[in-house]
Amino acid sequence: MVKLDVIDTGTAKAGPYTLGIKAGNLLFISGQVTTPEARDIKEQTIAAFEKIKKVLEAAGATISNLVKVTVFLKNISDFKEMNQAYREFFEQNGVSEKFPARSTVEASCPLPYGLIEIDAIAVL
Repeated sequence: MVKLDVIDTGTAKAGPYTLGIKAGNLLFISGQVTTPEARDIKEQTIAAFEKIKKVLEAAGATISNLVKVTVFLKNISDFKEMNQAYREFFEQNGVSEKFPARSTVEASCPLPYGLIEIDAIAVL
């Protein structure tokens, strides 16, 4: 049986889930949404990735440990702007070539102001 370790950043969450769960050398990061202050898709993309970054750091990892990202967009028409913010975030965090594998799908967001939710998998 694989030992499971809960990764927590001390941030409040609304529901019965963990922000991250470590299984062996894999870290599974729950879907991260934005903050109410972030208005457009660029700000919301960066805000969600900043939350992912905090979970990674709590596990002793960095953005470069990400191997798979799933992006859920409320409006697929936001893809171009999200993609640009995505690239900028990774480049600002030292990843400019080996981006993680990614899927992007259109889906509704659980928050009324939310335009995006992002989950991720990292190798530690």
